[in-house]
Amino acid sequence: MPLEYLSAEDGHRIAINCWPAPGQAQGVLIWLHGMAEHGGRYETVAKAVNNAGWHLYAPDHRGHGASVGEHDLRGHFADQEGWQRVLQDIALVQQNVHERHPKLPLVLAGHSMGSFLALDYAQRHGCSLDGLILCGSDYKSPWLWKLALLPIKMARKRRGPQGTSSLISAITFDAFAKKIPHRRTAFDWLSRDQAEVDKYIADPWCGHDCTTQLWHDLISAMAKINAKSNLKQLPASLPILLIGGDSDPMSGNGKGMPALYQALHKVRINDLSFGHFIGGRHEILNDLCREDVLEDINSWLAQLL
Repeated sequence: MPLEYLSAEDGHRIAINCWPAPGQAQGVLIWLHGMAEHGGRYETVAKAVNNAGWHLYAPDHRGHGASVGEHDLRGHFADQEGWQRVLQDIALVQQNVHERHPKLPLVLAGHSMGSFLALDYAQRHGCSLDGLILCGSDYKSPWLWKLALLPIKMARKRRGPQGTSSLISAITFDAFAKKIPHRRTAFDWLSRDQAEVDKYIADPWCGHDCTTQLWHDLISAMAKINAKSNLKQLPASLPILLIGGDSDPMSGNGKGMPALYQALHKVRINDLSFGHFIGGRHEILNDLCREDVLEDINSWLAQLL
């Protein structure tokens, strides 16, 4: 897997995992990873879409994967404007990819936190995209996100923007874990495939704590992204694919994905598709249903051509 770097305006080096399609390509897919993981984990997706003629580029966000420099803090975007800086990084990656493949359709995709970044980006730059995939995503009313921000603000005040918080862990990852009965590990909420869970646990770039400031960046952004006024900024003609598991603890055991579908439907997105996978947990791309998920992705991509 080739790893390339781009330099952001503030000097940050963006690591990009690159999987080019063999032969004549049909399109380009940029995949945004989730919290406490990295783009290098999407090789299975890359192989599937490569075989269908799509290039795949998966950047590592600030504070994640190979984008963590010698003086960077893992699990931290920035002390200020971290979310905005990551969105600017995505724009830089898109510009670079478009310059390489100016005639190919370009689709933006994201898993979990990456899906929230992708949705925010599409609200701002949707006219530059040919499609959007939101995987393992969620939806809540903005007032609920604002309510969720209160304990995070308390933790940030107590621990500082670069600190981590057991309180935040208790109401997020630990709470997700407790929704899995007879769990073997603290990360069984990610997948029913024990081998994939073990790979995640063994990966030094996965499962790390994120800072109070990153959590603040994320939840603050969610309150804005899920607002109807911002959802209306999406181009009505932008094709959108939603894919998620109906047993995903992160989204209320899968309830967040149908809620997101309804929210997008209400703002009159014309081309909206939804794959809800029975029994699938948070990482459906690493779950027992992965082959069906990848087939859905490739079928949807083919319809864009």
